[in-house]
Amino acid sequence: MKVLDVPTVSITELKKDPAKVAKMAADMGIGVYVLNRGKAISVTLTPEQYAALVADQERLLDLEVERQAIENIKNDSGERIPAEKVIGHPIGDTIDPDDGWE
Repeated sequence: MKVLDVPTVSITELKKDPAKVAKMAADMGIGVYVLNRGKAISVTLTPEQYAALVADQERLLDLEVERQAIENIKNDSGERIPAEKVIGHPIGDTIDPDDGWE
């Protein structure tokens, strides 16, 4: 079995004193793994740790979208698809004055 190099508590310890586990995460600045019969079942984080994790994930997703956009630009053949083909029907050339737009 791989030994985790992170703080751990048993599910029993968590049940006895959840505030202690939350304080442990805050004091150590890292998530505390909760074990059930030696197997990790969850991780306790402070709200700040969780917010940082979510922010990092969003930043990584943004970088991946940027990377993909750059790749698409590099591989752009210049071919364009007409709007009619994209939407599946011809675009009318008249404007309805009562369509609800100003």
